[in-house]
Amino acid sequence: MEKIKLSEITIEKIKNGNFKDFIPELYELEKIIENNPWHNNDKILDHTISVLIELEQIFKKLNDRIKACLDKKINTYSRKKLLFLATLFHDIGKRETYKKENDIVKCPRHEEAGALKLETVLTKFDLSESEKNFIIEIVRNHDTIHGILNYPEENPEKKIEKFKEERSNIFLEITLLSIADMIGSQLKDNNPNEFKFRMDSLNEILNNYSP
Repeated sequence: MEKIKLSEITIEKIKNGNFKDFIPELYELEKIIENNPWHNNDKILDHTISVLIELEQIFKKLNDRIKACLDKKINTYSRKKLLFLATLFHDIGKRETYKKENDIVKCPRHEEAGALKLETVLTKFDLSESEKNFIIEIVRNHDTIHGILNYPEENPEKKIEKFKEERSNIFLEITLLSIADMIGSQLKDNNPNEFKFRMDSLNEILNNYSP
């Protein structure tokens, strides 16, 4: 099968179902609905598209220093392009980990399930091994900052700093994905105080970021 070029992937094409034959694993998420503090009967695919839209808006507002970091290439593609693809697949492991209890949906360890799934899915793309591993590592760790900021977490700074030291190669990407993921959810409506706490914390991390 011919490889999918990352440059061909756009939000509009995803919404139109252009890649259903190539990556059916993504479109299976249209059938899975989440209901919990972050999602109000939200289709996972709809949430994914919302997060991609928010990420694109975030890209436009970044300072020149962070834009320069994201413009750096792993091999063929920039970190920015690879983050876009990681965001597209960040919840792909929720199908395998879906659990519903009293109308509340949880997907425990979906990050690891998604990372394992991507070892096969990413072979369909024109990516080097380094680029595949970069995306997989983002997906495997994309909920780490969310977990550290579990409201009302006290003094999360040390845990954030430790995570940055351990994952310095993807820390910026995880921060940006965390912001887009939260804005692309319904947390702001469901719990405005928690949303503000998280947004303030994430913006502070981003404002203080240095490679």
